[in-house]
Amino acid sequence: MEDPVFLKEEKLTRFFVSFKHFYKILLGMVAYYIPFPSILTAFVHRLRGVKFKKLSRVFIGYHVLIDSVTPEFLEVEEDVALGRNVTIITHFNPTATIKEFVGGRYAKKVVIGKGSLILIGAIILPGVKIGRQSVIAPGAVVTKDVPDFTFVAGNPARPIKTFHKAETREEEDLGH
Repeated sequence: MEDPVFLKEEKLTRFFVSFKHFYKILLGMVAYYIPFPSILTAFVHRLRGVKFKKLSRVFIGYHVLIDSVTPEFLEVEEDVALGRNVTIITHFNPTATIKEFVGGRYAKKVVIGKGSLILIGAIILPGVKIGRQSVIAPGAVVTKDVPDFTFVAGNPARPIKTFHKAETREEEDLGH
């Protein structure tokens, strides 16, 4: 994965935020509560900066929380399904007391591969790449990259099973 992008320290109090930050938060709240259709939720997240390969080929369940500070660090490929209450975090913002031990504030790109399924209540942390057609179990906390065609579960998420590569539609059309 790429190196983290260190975010500049903003001199804003907790009572004042920039318009850009307020815009991302407000749209994030709107997207969080849209019950149906999924394409509308994806469209609102795209307005926030999330990168979708194809909006019409993504399912986003109810109460999916995508990072409110740096949503632009999330890339979602096509045929991805995000189940209810999934949380995707792309930034880390330590408190002043632990900053000297763990480093400064940063954001890392999260990539969700084509055909992946992320089930209810899973949590994806910064810097994770989820491979093609992978499955994330309900309640899993994904802290490391997930290879293609893999089922992961647990806290932290660990590989449980590897799937055989399924033939793609293009291969079937070519007669392979």
